[in-house]
Amino acid sequence: MNSSLITADSSDIDKPITFEPMVDIIAEKIKKEIVYGKIERGSRLSTRKISEELNVSRTPVREAIRRLETEGLIELLPRRGFVVKDYSLDEIREIYNVRKILESEAIRCACENINIEELRNIENISKELNLELKKQPSDIFIIQNINKIFHFSIYCICRNKCLCNIIENLWYKSFGLLITIFSAPHRREEIPIEHQAIIDALKTGKPEKAVQALRKHMKETEGILISYSKK
Repeated sequence: MNSSLITADSSDIDKPITFEPMVDIIAEKIKKEIVYGKIERGSRLSTRKISEELNVSRTPVREAIRRLETEGLIELLPRRGFVVKDYSLDEIREIYNVRKILESEAIRCACENINIEELRNIENISKELNLELKKQPSDIFIIQNINKIFHFSIYCICRNKCLCNIIENLWYKSFGLLITIFSAPHRREEIPIEHQAIIDALKTGKPEKAVQALRKHMKETEGILISYSKK
């Protein structure tokens, strides 16, 4: 592991904090290393090395790594231990095939139930995301968070918590590739257009139009990830 990032903000660790915030800090540092490509795909993570660099016990380090495993950033492999998750073409296609089915159902139902206030809220989130996408430099974590809020503000209108939880778990499985999506200059220009098409479709109250707009958006994103995995 590149030790420079882990130790860059070690002053945060020196502060008297409780166990849970320490896990949060460690998880966030490792996550940024991965998402910004400073830890390469397939790299092994050493809990001992990380704990030594941060001058903390291995317990919160293990907990942080376990948390990132549930988010799809890290996986546990036989005889190798914890490694940064890599993605095959088949895995990306499998995830998106299931996501298309579930998210289509969620937006179809949302389109039937959405009200004016909810539409206004979604439009405001979209505007906030568009502003972040234009910033130079930008924070990919902020962009990803707002993007997720945008989509789930729609999906949650279907009033099916179980469905939304399953969709969220699938999002986590490809979380480690988000930098590819939002780092591509052309996607920063296309995403606002695609999101607006989704909003316009919701305004019509016609579920199939909403599904069509969402699927077009997902197809573009899937294509970026497939191109990335071929490298």
